[in-house]
Amino acid sequence: MTIKAIVFEVNYTIWSGKLDAQKWGKGRLARTKPESNLERDASDKHIVRDSSDYSNQIRLFSDIPKIIHDIKKRHIPLGFVSKDSPRAMCDRALYFFEYEDENHRSKPIIEAVNFDETGHSSYVDIFNNIKGWASAQGEDILFFDCHAESLSVHRQLGVQVEIVDSHTGVTWETYNRALEKYGHSGDHKVYRDQPKLGGFLGDGKFSKVYDAADDRTAVVKVLNNWTEQQSRRLLEIYKVIKTGRPFDPGEVKLDQYLLMIALELRNLALIKELMGPKPEEFSGWFKMQKIAGTHIWKHPLYTKHPFSVEWQEFVRACMHRTVDQVEHVVKEYGVEHCDAHFRNVVFNFDGDKPTKAHLLDWGIAVKMTWDGNRYIRGNDFQLIVPKYQKSKPGLKYTPDEFRRYWITWMVKTEYAARWERNVITERDGQEFLKDLSWWYRRR
Repeated sequence: MTIKAIVFEVNYTIWSGKLDAQKWGKGRLARTKPESNLERDASDKHIVRDSSDYSNQIRLFSDIPKIIHDIKKRHIPLGFVSKDSPRAMCDRALYFFEYEDENHRSKPIIEAVNFDETGHSSYVDIFNNIKGWASAQGEDILFFDCHAESLSVHRQLGVQVEIVDSHTGVTWETYNRALEKYGHSGDHKVYRDQPKLGGFLGDGKFSKVYDAADDRTAVVKVLNNWTEQQSRRLLEIYKVIKTGRPFDPGEVKLDQYLLMIALELRNLALIKELMGPKPEEFSGWFKMQKIAGTHIWKHPLYTKHPFSVEWQEFVRACMHRTVDQVEHVVKEYGVEHCDAHFRNVVFNFDGDKPTKAHLLDWGIAVKMTWDGNRYIRGNDFQLIVPKYQKSKPGLKYTPDEFRRYWITWMVKTEYAARWERNVITERDGQEFLKDLSWWYRRR
């Protein structure tokens, strides 16, 4: 099986004792809110105590930080539950307790949590929620608890339950035995040989991007919640597109997602920016060349009004530099970048003049050839047909037609974004876009 979530009861499972709102915060000088009485012991970071009554305390079991580090390294979603302790108290304790993240920096455990279901509720209700959020069946969820009554969620929902000793909580040994038992142990195939990650650069719906800790010329993209099943299906899709045949994902969302990843791997390899692993060995991460440059919105001219001459001349120059790079890559490597809006482009600037564009994000790109006179689009399946333009395999363009094709798309995309953000009205924008002849001229 593939574990899609690992969940822990908090009381007597990750820490000793119980956060009991009926007992905590009842001492002298207690604050009104129970959670406001929690504090970390000054001499032992593994103890959280009641500031109004030191006899109330919980201790984080010693292996928990190591276990959480391993879970996050495996990119398995993490959850904490409790049907006895208030969420505010649990969250405060999870804030005080720490673990080491993938870069070995101390972080509050609360920052590692994907599913926070502490608070009064039944386990069945709690795990029905987690099933929905994790897009998982019950058998895809591993739950650690010290209470035998939690076996009810196995009987009713199929959740895999591991009962632990309340005196020791979850140990490294019990955790690894459970992973082995449910097929997620040892030299796991997911995220195999992932390099050490450096600084966090950004994230999207499906992935996170980091500097490579051991290589200043590279970045690492890590896919969220990757599974062995996805690896197998990705390889099937990649084998098709590697031969040059199109792969049509139809309406299957998973295949659409995997096709985009397969195309990105293929295209990065074609343009010689993929630094590992080979697409056939993909396990949820890849390393690629770090592209230096400046996004257009970081240049002061981009802050001007979009109907001003200054702004238009600056943006037009950037768009033409972008098309220059699209054409260069087609001629050099046989790949057409099909999503070159400004978020996917960085520039070199000489003052107010863009001197070169660099393209990012190669998941939406298709094969294209240059026969010396015309650009000819290949027969890859286009995941996104550029809005405002007709596009299909086999279409041929002279250099002038190709430039007009992409300048039209870029201008309309940029101004549509402006009226969607209420910078301009749609009426004014549509009127302005009726004649784009000025934009086609480089100067």
